[in-house]
Amino acid sequence: MSISFTYCGVACGVLSIDNKFYIGIDPDLSPKGTLVQFKGFVSEKQTDVNNDKSLLNKVDVWLITHGHHDHLDDVGRNYLKGKTVISPNKKILNGLSGLNNFVLKWGEEKQFSVGDYLITIKALPAYHASNFIMQKIVGKVNGYQISIASSSETKVIYFTGDTIFYSNLIKSVPKNIDAIFANLGAVKSDSFGGPFTMDLKMLNQMNDLLQPKNIYPIHIEGYSHYNTTNKEVEDANYTVLSIGETIDI
Repeated sequence: MSISFTYCGVACGVLSIDNKFYIGIDPDLSPKGTLVQFKGFVSEKQTDVNNDKSLLNKVDVWLITHGHHDHLDDVGRNYLKGKTVISPNKKILNGLSGLNNFVLKWGEEKQFSVGDYLITIKALPAYHASNFIMQKIVGKVNGYQISIASSSETKVIYFTGDTIFYSNLIKSVPKNIDAIFANLGAVKSDSFGGPFTMDLKMLNQMNDLLQPKNIYPIHIEGYSHYNTTNKEVEDANYTVLSIGETIDI
């Protein structure tokens, strides 16, 4: 089993399974300098992206964690046409036709048989704020657990989505994880309901609790409203992926 992950920037990347089946996540692919309107503020994209059409057009299944424009933008939406898409609700994909769209609630699964592999994609809880009021306002967010099983081995990969660390995580996520791609940013830490995404302390808690073989922080310096920096993540002895970098899992 040969699995690789190519990091495209912000929270976007592509998993390749034996270079035959491709799973992409959160295609925000607009260029550096793009201005994005959020509720009550505007944020500027701070980093370049790897808008590699030859790779992105290969994606068989797209996973969308939620509809914020730093996870799904107009450039990314173009790559969804005619593809299988898994999302937390149909509203996110309004205006797009020709999709094979599956809505997964937390705990629900979708399976794909690819050659000798059974690929199971499970939606996991993600809490995109630190109190109940703001979680309701922000809306539903999915994390995703991907299990790739053959007769001889199984690989488990976890994309956290935009979430804080929560104490019941272990009830939803198994401990036999080969790789976690963890969204940081410590977004709006000083605001009501903040932080809206994990900070380093939360990342450490997740790492200690789940004890994955590998953990890769992403969603770090992508926009001006993200507060975590690559340097502090590296100083905490985590690996920061470069835009366009491909790693083996």
